[in-house]
Formats: sequence, structure tokens, C-alpha cells
Amino acid sequence: MKFRRATILFASLLVLAWIVEAVRPTSAMPNFAQAYGVQCQTCHTVVPALNSYGRYVQRTGYSSLDAKTIERADPVWIGENPTYDSSSGPEVQWGNLAIHAAGFIGNDWTFHLHQWVIQDGGAGTTDTLWVTYNNILHRDGHWFLGKIEAPAPSPFSQFFDLAAFAPPEITVGEHTWPFDQNRWGSKIAYVKNWFTADVSYLGPNGDITGSGGAGDWSSTTEKTFQYHLVDGPADKPVEFGIYGGVGTFPTSDGQVDKYNGAAGYVEADPQGWVPGGFAIYQHGYDSHPGVDPATGLPLSSATSTAFTAEVYEELFKQHVIVAYRNEYTNDGLGNLFHYNYINAAWMASQHVGDRNANGLIVNLEASMNPLFNLPSGGPTWQGQIWYVTTIGGVNGK
Repeated sequence: MKFRRATILFASLLVLAWIVEAVRPTSAMPNFAQAYGVQCQTCHTVVPALNSYGRYVQRTGYSSLDAKTIERADPVWIGENPTYDSSSGPEVQWGNLAIHAAGFIGNDWTFHLHQWVIQDGGAGTTDTLWVTYNNILHRDGHWFLGKIEAPAPSPFSQFFDLAAFAPPEITVGEHTWPFDQNRWGSKIAYVKNWFTADVSYLGPNGDITGSGGAGDWSSTTEKTFQYHLVDGPADKPVEFGIYGGVGTFPTSDGQVDKYNGAAGYVEADPQGWVPGGFAIYQHGYDSHPGVDPATGLPLSSATSTAFTAEVYEELFKQHVIVAYRNEYTNDGLGNLFHYNYINAAWMASQHVGDRNANGLIVNLEASMNPLFNLPSGGPTWQGQIWYVTTIGGVNGK
């Protein structure tokens, strides 16, 4: 019954996307596309996954773009994304509305905002909020401040898969690693030709105010020093990199888990009939993972390992992408898990014009995940429709 309901829903989503395509063409990162008059494929494989040039733009805090050109378009746009998940209730969640903004302040500062107005049917939270000063080291250096993306591979923040990657979020005892989380803090990035190096000091991950908010740097807040080194030219489809860091996590027994980890990865964009891929191998250490809930005794230190291997191919002139992902985690405490996902994304429609730029993307996922599978052992199903649109024209048009 679950399978049948999921199939019917996904078919309905595709029909809806086709109807919208027929009456209203679309596109995305919409204000940048509108300002330059280009299609999404300039920076993306299939939205929101970035290609090599898009990754370069992301790492420079958008400052590699031209300020005068970007200022042609209104910096604000909105997004709505109904979601479906067969493993949770309610299965269909309509309440996901967000306000976005990105652009320049003068020539030296850039900014990005992603604020949920409604999230999963409830009050919205701050996903991203940063400003960047870009006039450092002959404009190759960029200082980010605010709630920022962690120094990490771009698929951690910009990808078409609905499930997060397992290695940067591995759970060891009480501790779930935060290596891919947007968090409050500061980051310095140096981007020069083929080389990128960025380092950050990050703390809370909540909203601007309240517990876990921007000002909550108390002893109960997890803090990390993280880094990311990349060999990835903007005009080449393959990049190699490493990421990692050290951190402190307060455990329930009043102790502190001092942990560290590092990972190597490779990412390749699809090229014609040659598929793209993304692979990670991560190694980590937790000095004090917390307390065993069964015995109440402290857990021993743990050395963890994890990997991700994903392959994906573009179809229909970069409007569709299909992917298979396999992951493995070993927390060093005797818990080993394999995860398998099949993903698909469809850029159902896109449009860039002086009066408006918008896009409609459909994401589908089948999760063969041992933690959340149905009692029958079959997969769970996830889906999302993501619609984004600017709210103003170019230079007042």
C-alpha cells in the first residue's frame, strides 16, 4: 500500500510539473541568472548541484562575479518546496516557504540570506546569513562572517540528493558530527587559480537569538576549527580535496568529547556520456563519545571510518540527472551501517527574462536505509517540488 501511494503521488508531481511547464516557463539561482541573462547550466549540472564554475563562484562568496552586472537584478527571491516522505508523518508537507537574498554591497562586500518563513508546517528558522569582505590579498582572500557554510565539498550544501551525506554527520555515541552544518562563526577563504584553502571557527547552529543562537558561545555549545583544501580549477570538470577539523562536544555526564577527523574526496562533473561522481573517505576519533544508555558507564574512545561513493549521469540536455549512492559508516563502537539511495532530479522548466526569472525542479529519492526502512524491508520514498522566482525585473522592468 505504501509503495502504491508513493507511486501515485510521484506520478501526480510529474503531471503537475508538466502542467506548470506548459503555462509558465522557469529558471534558477534566479537573480544571478536574471542579471547576466544566462541559463542555469552556466553554474549547475542540474539545479542545485554546482559544476566546476559554480563551485568557484560559491567559494569566492560571489565576488568573482561583476558587481555592476549583479546589481541589475533585485537581490531578493522566494522559494516554495512541498515535500513527501513515506517514512514520516504527515507524509506530505506543504508548508515550506523561504525568502532568499544574495548580492553585493558596494564592490567589496557580498551577502547571502536564506530565511525560512514556514518550515515543515511550523515557524521558520535561519538557514544561512552571512556577509563577506572580499578585498583581501589582492582580492583572492574572502572573510565570511555570520551563519555560514562549513569549509567542505560543495555537495554538502548544494546538491540534488534529498538525504544528507553520512560521513560528515556520523554519530559516535552521543555525538553527531557537524562537519557539513551551517553554523555561526567566521571563515577565511583563499581562492587563486586552481587552489582553494579555507579555514573556519564555528559554534552554534540555531537562529539569530535564543538558545543555540548566534550569541550562544557558552561551555555547552559545540565548537570546531575546520579546514578545506581543494585542487579544482574553475574550467576543469574534476577536483580533488581534503576537509576536516577538530572540535569539542559537551556530553551528558559533564565531560567533554575532544574529537578530530579528516577526509579525502574527489568530485567529477558529468561530461557527455561519461558519468559524474563523488567519493569520500573519512577517518575520525572521539576521545569521550559519552555514556552508554544501557549501562550508564562511559563509552571508550572510538576511531570511526566512513565512505561515500556516488555516480550520476545527465540526460535530456542537462534537464534530468539520475544517481546511485552507496555509503558505509563504522562508529568504532561496534555499529556498522550501509546506506543505499537512488536519486533523480528534473529541471522541469526554466525561464530567464528581464521581468522575471524562475525555475521548477522535481527531486525523487528511494532510500534503502537500515535505520528507517519499512518493516517489510522495502525502500522508503522521498520527493520534493522546488519552485523559485524573483520578485522584480531588471533595472525596474
